Amino acid sequence: MSIILSRNPRTGSILKEIPKTPVESLPQIFERAARAQQLWSKLSVKQRAKKMLHLRDVVSRRADELAQVMSEENGKPAFEALTCELIPSLELISYFVKIAPKKLRDQEIRFRNPFMNYRKSTLVHQPMGTIAVISPWNYPFLLAFGDLVMALIAGNAVVFKPSEYTSLVAQKIQELFDEAGFPVDILQTVYGEGDLGAAVIDQKPAKIFFTGSVRTGKAIMKQASQHLIPVSLELGGKDAMIVLADADLDYATSAALWGGFTNSGQVCASVERLLVHETIAAKFIAQLKEKISMLSADTDLGVCTMEKQKQIYDEHLQDAKSRNLEFYAGGIMSSDRTRMYPTLVGGPGVEESKIYNEETFGPVIAVTTFRSVKEAIEKANRSQYGLLASVITTNMSLAEEIARELQVGSVMINEVLFSAGLPETPWGGMKDSGFGRTHSEIGLMECIQYKHINRPRFGFLTFKSWWWYPYTDYQAQFFKAWGNLYGGGVFDKIMNFPHFLWTLLKFMKNEPRL
Repeated sequence: MSIILSRNPRTGSILKEIPKTPVESLPQIFERAARAQQLWSKLSVKQRAKKMLHLRDVVSRRADELAQVMSEENGKPAFEALTCELIPSLELISYFVKIAPKKLRDQEIRFRNPFMNYRKSTLVHQPMGTIAVISPWNYPFLLAFGDLVMALIAGNAVVFKPSEYTSLVAQKIQELFDEAGFPVDILQTVYGEGDLGAAVIDQKPAKIFFTGSVRTGKAIMKQASQHLIPVSLELGGKDAMIVLADADLDYATSAALWGGFTNSGQVCASVERLLVHETIAAKFIAQLKEKISMLSADTDLGVCTMEKQKQIYDEHLQDAKSRNLEFYAGGIMSSDRTRMYPTLVGGPGVEESKIYNEETFGPVIAVTTFRSVKEAIEKANRSQYGLLASVITTNMSLAEEIARELQVGSVMINEVLFSAGLPETPWGGMKDSGFGRTHSEIGLMECIQYKHINRPRFGFLTFKSWWWYPYTDYQAQFFKAWGNLYGGGVFDKIMNFPHFLWTLLKFMKNEPRL
């Protein structure tokens, strides 16, 4: 049997050998999921929410162990695993347990037209079936966990395909749901590389939630289109932080420091482009450079998780150096190539470089300047990506105006990056950063299908509709009078209403429906 080697990116040591899921077993996995989903969906939302509370207890009890596993397999500090993955996940469960029973119940649709209220319409929220969740390696717990919780509390089954680079974390996630007493096969984790992900899509899941690269997202969308499978794609980012002239430099540089280098910059929402007003740029860069020098490699910074990512670092650094850009800090890999030192780069020509325009997905910030707010907005929007942006200023009204002009899914004013950790807020982007949303009420509704049911409000109100055959003169006069009620002001409507009623009576008396 083929295996995945779970490795520690700091040392290269093998943490565990995990058997790959055979592609030929996927039809049986999806069959079992479908059977489990039929029973799971018959539970009330409150009953499913109760299971989620058991899950929350298990995650809370095992938090130290989970943080350590993430640190060992992903390479991030254990503190970041706790604060940026586990705590938000616990909050996420609490949020969906609270809102799901209300948001997923049937809703009556009210008709504006009083003549249609003899009938009643109901909007029913139903599970989609078996959902595929394909998750990344950079936040292997939180980004998977949010999709799993939403999909399951909505009544779906899930086939979960994690990144092969964090298979051990995914194994722990499966253990948590099993320990919490979720039904057998309602969540099944499959292990493998990209070929397994493609095979999962061939099983025609009801929907695909994917978080990862633009290239893979486009491939998934193309494959899904062959089966008309809906997709939610959270892809890359090259997120800009705009620092206005009135910004507090100490606060702004601290925001850039954490926003650019947490999780070693391996965040789709990290600060990779820094736009600083030209009047404060020199002081800003000097302060940020000093703070970068104070970071501890052992405590504050993790290591590079993926070997392939280091090739991108090399390419971007080589391009920057060929353009004679100025490296204010970093710009090199460690001697053992396990980490890239926090890098701040700028100077003339930076806006034409790869390190400014392409997603580096590492501890790199490219800095440039602007003269006016208009120029800052134009530069921030001059990107193929549109995931998140930040604005740092003391002028809240101006910040709001800027935020509304930025072409991104989320804007953080006087804050950076952590929007995805707020379960109440929708997370996702535009342009090449993808589409669809996770978290929030909007994300929950991505996990259901709507069914509209229309019926007589009371059984005795069943009669042939006015617009049925035959098409006749009185019928035409009635509908013309109906149309006249939409024209003019209130006085016109009052004047036209008696004529409308008269045409209705003549129509009903003289021309019965077939």
